[in-house]
Amino acid sequence: MVKRLLILSVIGICLGCHKNQQKAGCGTQVCTDIFVSVGIHFTDKNGNAIVVNNFTAIDQRTHLSVTPVHPVTGIDNVGYYVVTDDSMRPQLSTEGDDVLVSATDPATNQTKAVTLKLSGGCNCHVGKISGVDTIAFD
Repeated sequence: MVKRLLILSVIGICLGCHKNQQKAGCGTQVCTDIFVSVGIHFTDKNGNAIVVNNFTAIDQRTHLSVTPVHPVTGIDNVGYYVVTDDSMRPQLSTEGDDVLVSATDPATNQTKAVTLKLSGGCNCHVGKISGVDTIAFD
């Protein structure tokens, strides 16, 4: 009885592993169900978090926005903006794309832009390869 239960458990675990694998064309890898996002903080010259205008994140390879349709927002996230998340993973290359992130400080009308290298594609999740975590206005 114990031997049967052990065998059934092993079979169940093995079958369950296939549930989260990448689709054909990307190879086979087991991915977690964790939902990942990449974001950036905006601060004023004093280091205080600010709400910006005209926030954009444009993939320089495709010239398309990689910002999700429904980014996470809230009072606890003042100054933090989601650049991309796993819903946009297929739009990014596996090796990484240069994404131009831009926004305007409403108090000074100063616009700043930085380039982040973000990956997606056949990776399990989006990720930041390089770039800053915070854009500080003068």
